[in-house]
Amino acid sequence: MLAEVSGASAVRRESAYSLRVTRTWHALLLAAALQGCSDAPSAPVLQGANYVAADALFSSDNLWVGADGAYSIDLGGERVLWLFGDTLIAKTPGSRKDAFFIRNSVAVQTGYDPTRAFIEFFWRQGDGSPRSFLVEKGDRWYWPSHGAMVDGTLLTFYEVVRTPSDCDAPEWCFEGAGYAAFTVNNHEASPRDWAYEPALLPAESTGDLQLGEAVIVEGDWVYVYGTRGDAHEIVLARFARERAAQGDLRAPEWYSGDRGFTHSGPALGLVRFGAPEFSVHYSAATGGYLMVQSEGFGATTLAARGAPRPEGPWSAPRDFLRPPESFDADAHVYAAKAHPELSADGLLVTYVPGDLYLPRFVKAVVP
Repeated sequence: MLAEVSGASAVRRESAYSLRVTRTWHALLLAAALQGCSDAPSAPVLQGANYVAADALFSSDNLWVGADGAYSIDLGGERVLWLFGDTLIAKTPGSRKDAFFIRNSVAVQTGYDPTRAFIEFFWRQGDGSPRSFLVEKGDRWYWPSHGAMVDGTLLTFYEVVRTPSDCDAPEWCFEGAGYAAFTVNNHEASPRDWAYEPALLPAESTGDLQLGEAVIVEGDWVYVYGTRGDAHEIVLARFARERAAQGDLRAPEWYSGDRGFTHSGPALGLVRFGAPEFSVHYSAATGGYLMVQSEGFGATTLAARGAPRPEGPWSAPRDFLRPPESFDADAHVYAAKAHPELSADGLLVTYVPGDLYLPRFVKAVVP
């Protein structure tokens, strides 16, 4: 279906990912590294199945006709914010033919049960055409990461991306240029009226570190996971909760192994071979922290890791579903992550099949 879209890129970070790591060697290397490590926990056991009844949530608007990413944040009051990456906006309602292509969009879901909820999608308008919800800044654009509500303030993270100067096909070329974060204090209003205020960041926000892939708020701290390098090594920073609620992220404490959390770093790689997108949350069902991801690229599976604490140690990944699209000859499945705020008899997870270019739901349970 995406072949109908003129000039639209059907993929985002996963294109670079396919050139960097593959499912086979990264899983085997990590498993080997964990062998003999007495404090490495066992991988959580989940069973997953497609949850077709919920998929209609993302097909309810005849103008918003495709996207990837699909991070979610509980806004409270049965409202859930969805953050999407590259997005297709129809020129002709219900059709992807010659659709507009924008770099990000958002939606607000009302009701925690996706099979019964109402959802409304948002993007900007400019010069008579759709524009990204968080608009480009010069030659740089924003792909969403995760975020959280921190004492009444919505805190969101975005990856900053640019087109390399030597690129002949801008729709297919991109490189990371750091990360950004924003606060919203009027989140109870419609997103049309939101005021995105840039957060204060440390100097290293312009390097190869991508911070914000998963965010959890616990006690006096906001824990923020990130990735670095071609293998998406996973690192963890924490911020004082009071400062984070004010948009002040200038003083991260990095988890540095035996030294604990320190301002000086260097950050320890919690997972050497990670994923470009994932989620982390505390799971009462497994009795620990759960990291959900796509395991590799292409004909991938959905997998979960477990840990007793936010910093780990993290288990090796264990598959809980091979999506039906991964059995296709030209399989292109990515962007798996969990959405623990949603209501269902089990944990709801989404992934994106490249040919469909819409998130699909999975229900995962502990057998």
